[in-house]
Amino acid sequence: MPGPHEPIGVVEVPAPELRPGAALLRVLYSEVCGTDVHLHHGRLAGVPFPIIPGHVSVGEIAEMPAPLEDVDGRPFAIGDVVTFLDVHGTCHRCYECLVTKQTTRCPHRRVYGITFSATEGLLGGWAEALWLKPGVHLLRLPDGLDAETFIGGGCGLVTAMHAVERAGLRIGHTVAVLGVG
Repeated sequence: MPGPHEPIGVVEVPAPELRPGAALLRVLYSEVCGTDVHLHHGRLAGVPFPIIPGHVSVGEIAEMPAPLEDVDGRPFAIGDVVTFLDVHGTCHRCYECLVTKQTTRCPHRRVYGITFSATEGLLGGWAEALWLKPGVHLLRLPDGLDAETFIGGGCGLVTAMHAVERAGLRIGHTVAVLGVG
């Protein structure tokens, strides 16, 4: 995405030189969500265009120069189907990180598909491959959950789950869900 209101095209971006802790993901699916529409219409400030959109993606590990483990400490293998936490590089020192525990609101955060420029590399899911930088948290898709089903929930499912957790809802509570869709 070269910039707001500009046609989206295909460009060549060189593959990164991977160092220990990084991986290259062969993208299977990447969603288009409301954030991507806002990006294209120029409604988000501070976006370093051009970008490679796609902050919720799933794919197969294609390369890793050193062993990697999932969030449960289990080693990954080439070909494992994974997703990742798109928010990266939070400071762990600001009010949002320390008090609210909402690191997605950290003013220092970097977000795949949104705050990384395409000039920095394959850092968005609307690409054939995705560079997972050292320190990015990888999540293995559980047995019985295929990549297509996972991406169908995408950002919307995670956002809804986050809202339920923040609201402190429990089984038996009554709620009203309002909105489009």
